[in-house]
Amino acid sequence: MHDKSLINAGRLLLKNLTQQQHSRLYLAVLLGVLASIAMIVQWYALARLTYAVLIQQQSLVEQSLIIGLMVLALILRSVLVRAQEHYAQLASLHAREALRNQILFKWRQISALQHSQRSPGSAASQLIEDVEAMDGYFARFWPQQLLAVLTPLIIAFVVFYYNWLAALFLLLAAPLIPLFMVLVGMGAESINQRFFNQRQRLAGHFLDRVKHLTTLKLFAAESAALTEVNLRSEDYRQMVMKTLKLAFLSSAVLEFFTSVAIAAIAIYIGFALFGAISWGPSADITLFSGLFILLLAPEFFQPLRNLSQFYHDRAAALAAATQIATYLDQSDTTKNLPAGDISEQQSNSALSKLVTTDLSIGYNANEKLQGPLNFELTTGLCLVISGPSGSGKTTLLHTLAGYLPPVSGELLLNNQPITKTAIRYLPQKPWIINGSWSDNLSVLAPQATEQAMQKALIQLGLEPLISNRDNGLDSKLNEHGEGLSGGQLQRLALARVILSPAPLVLLDEPTASLDAESRQYVLAVLAELKSQCILVISSHDPEVLALADQQLHFKFKGADSSC
Repeated sequence: MHDKSLINAGRLLLKNLTQQQHSRLYLAVLLGVLASIAMIVQWYALARLTYAVLIQQQSLVEQSLIIGLMVLALILRSVLVRAQEHYAQLASLHAREALRNQILFKWRQISALQHSQRSPGSAASQLIEDVEAMDGYFARFWPQQLLAVLTPLIIAFVVFYYNWLAALFLLLAAPLIPLFMVLVGMGAESINQRFFNQRQRLAGHFLDRVKHLTTLKLFAAESAALTEVNLRSEDYRQMVMKTLKLAFLSSAVLEFFTSVAIAAIAIYIGFALFGAISWGPSADITLFSGLFILLLAPEFFQPLRNLSQFYHDRAAALAAATQIATYLDQSDTTKNLPAGDISEQQSNSALSKLVTTDLSIGYNANEKLQGPLNFELTTGLCLVISGPSGSGKTTLLHTLAGYLPPVSGELLLNNQPITKTAIRYLPQKPWIINGSWSDNLSVLAPQATEQAMQKALIQLGLEPLISNRDNGLDSKLNEHGEGLSGGQLQRLALARVILSPAPLVLLDEPTASLDAESRQYVLAVLAELKSQCILVISSHDPEVLALADQQLHFKFKGADSSC
């Protein structure tokens, strides 16, 4: 079960989102109150019409004004209810949009390394399903919690005018519904917390299995994977059924108490009309007042019944908000500036300087992998890092990229923390987006022209791949880069770096998966790129080492640096 502090964080997130939409939400409540008044007028006209026709023996023609009032109130009520739903839905839409923007901003803040440590299925579930779980809270529950107070009070005031005893009975019976709603809701919140946790795990688990179907097939593990998915799905089904069971049980209990309260009022009015009860205001009850009160009694309880139904929307929203708030409140290892600020710093930095002072690196703050490291690089210089696998080459690149905080020491680029300046990092396995060649090239350089893209592809020997295609740069690529080799994908990612150079460029084994011809293209580009930035490369390639102005050779214990 979640810690109270985490649940409080979820409540605070809901409160902040509500404050952003308070004007639309209060307008929805106002429209709901007006709809309740129209409903009272509607039942007043019906009771008055019934009394006039049955008791006073008047014709319907004589009651045309009352009939017109009833029809007008009925139409007005429908219009007001529709307008209330519209503004509540509008508030929900904007609140969910704001929440998605917060999550996406958080995604942009954290490093690719942190993204890789999280299940894509869980992330997708959070962005889509968890945010959608907020819909019922803003569209239904929040306005209804005010209407559940205002509407019964208005009805009680009207009933009090005709019969104070009936109004008193309504006010005494009303608290039973919120009481049971709270008792049932406490259990619903607990189940929904587990429900959201389990759903995210199932989403990530299933997507990971689908993503690695080829591997499962190669190891003949399909049956085991299928059995595991079935077991997880069964656990999820049982959790959903527990939630539904609680929802149906709570609805049955609330309907029972509502029915008993309405029946008691009906019995009281019936005995009063027969003269069996004569004390208090009972003697003054007529068919009109009795019918009017009896028509209003279900409407008195209806807002409370609706609130009890929508209380499950609150439980679901709180569970989702707790998950999202926990993610949003996680401490960042990177605190990037907005893209506009970074670009401005980049353009103003003609000569950049990278300085490390007693820098120690590692994934665990208590265990340094390498260090202390001391080196200084300026624009036009290249540092090549070599050493056996696992000695810390990629870890240093992650640290220089701002993905990992230093274990100790200082790391400054242009006299600022590393995350305050734009950099470019090309990992061993480049990322590709589902789009065209043009989309992939311009993703980091939105201002790049078609001519610049063509030039970058020519420099890297990729131009023949699109020259023979009818769509050219508009030819499609998927996120897996199907149809391209690993070396071609590597060069495509390097083309992005050419189009959007930064003060610091980090490359992890840029020639490892290339044939001899492709290597020459990449080496030529690296030689040209070196003059434009600070270049840091992890590589064992002798020809890459030849570009180095400084070298770092890592061993498993400590690091040696030579220029």
